[in-house]
Order: sequence, then C-alpha cells, then structure tokens
Amino acid sequence: MNKHKKDTSNGSFRSLFMHVDSADMFLMAVGLIGAIGDGMGLPVTLLFTTTTMNSIGGSSSVSADVYIDKINKNAVYLCYLAIVKCVACFLEGYCWSRTSERQASRLRLTYLKAVLRQDVAYFDLNVTSTADIITSVSSDSLIIQEFISEKVPMFVANATSFVGAYIVSFILLWRLAIVGLPFILILVIPGLISGRILLRLSRKIREEYNKADAVAEQAITSVRTVYSFVGENKTIKDYSDALEGTLKLGLKQGLAKGLAISSNDK
Repeated sequence: MNKHKKDTSNGSFRSLFMHVDSADMFLMAVGLIGAIGDGMGLPVTLLFTTTTMNSIGGSSSVSADVYIDKINKNAVYLCYLAIVKCVACFLEGYCWSRTSERQASRLRLTYLKAVLRQDVAYFDLNVTSTADIITSVSSDSLIIQEFISEKVPMFVANATSFVGAYIVSFILLWRLAIVGLPFILILVIPGLISGRILLRLSRKIREEYNKADAVAEQAITSVRTVYSFVGENKTIKDYSDALEGTLKLGLKQGLAKGLAISSNDK
C-alpha cells in the first residue's frame, strides 16, 4: 500500500506532462536550453566583469597596449554574451509559453470528453454543484499552464544560476568558495519550509474560494427564489462568511512569504 502511494505521488508531477507530443518535446527541449542559457548569463557576466576589474587593477604592471587589448577582449566577450543571453531568453519565453498553451488546450479537451462520458448519476453523487466542474476546467488548466510556462523555466534558470555562481566562485577564488559552501543550508532550508507551508495554505484557500463560489452560484441560478423570499441579506451574509476563511488564510500566507523573504535576505 505504501508503495502504491509512493508511485501515485511520484506520478503526480509526470502527469502534468501527460499530453505532450513530439512538437511539445522539441519546444520543451529548446526552452530548456534557453532557460539554462538564461541562468548562466549572470555567473558568466560576473566572470567577465571580474576579469575586466583585474585587468584594470593590474594596469600599472603591464604596458598600455596589453592593457587596452585585454579590456577590448573582455568588452567583446560581454557583447557576445549579451547576444547569446538575448537569444536564450527569447527561446525560453517563446518555447515554454507555446508548449504550455498547446498542452493546456489539449488538457481542456480531454477533461471535457471525460466529463461528457459520465452518467447522470455521477453528477448527482460526486459533484456538489456545477461550480466544481467550471472551476476545474478553467482554474486548474490555467494553473497547469502557468506552471509549465513560468514556474518550470524559472526553476531551471534559478537552479542554473545557483550552480553556475558556485562554479564561477570556485574558478575565481576556490578557498573562499569552500568557506561559504556550508551556508547553502541557511538559504535552502527556509525556502523548503516556506514552500511547503505556502503550498498547504494555497490548497486551503482554494477550498474556501470553492465554498464562496458555490454560494454565489446558487444565489444567481435561483435569483428569483432568493428575491421572492427576501433572502438577499442572508445570501450576502453567507457569502461574506465563506470569504472570512480566505482572509485569515491570506494573512497567514503573507506572513509566511514575508518570513521566507526576510530569512533569505539576511
């Protein structure tokens, strides 16, 4: 049973890319290369900038021609790097956005086909309201599309920058890099803890919003009944009570984000 749960949890991430075809694989591969190039832009820029600063600092010990030649080479390298990073950022943004749109549209179509194949008894027993179906089709697909188009390339770029920065630091001054290496835990551990807390709060906020959506949908679909029995105030109160939970959870979410950002800044 534990093995089955483990397989299910491991397959949840892969299931986000279950609607990938050959064109999407190509777009994701090119976008991955672009994200890696985007992430390596900052460490390589620091490497060339450091070389330029060292050339300026050691200008007194070399001739003017050698000094100017080194500065010109580093300037040309920085220009080439800017061009490469521009191309990489374009490939990253275009390819991931394009493949996310393709996969999200295919996901909506598959979901709609699965819903239409169900019997009427399924909606009576498993679906509390039509708001659940509407929310699943619209919000869930948009969340998956945002994850593929923004979160994945952002994670790859940031991870590449993180690793690339340490590689450059070892190239420039490996003794100081070894001293600062254990402090990675101070940056990683708060991020992991805050990430799990924010994920749990986001799920709870979504559940609370679903309750509020259900109240609003029932009031709108039966607006004549509400108006006939003078139930406007009760409906407003029920909707406000349903949103109270999201307000409290939103404050907790903001506090968790603030603590995570402040811990990383320190």
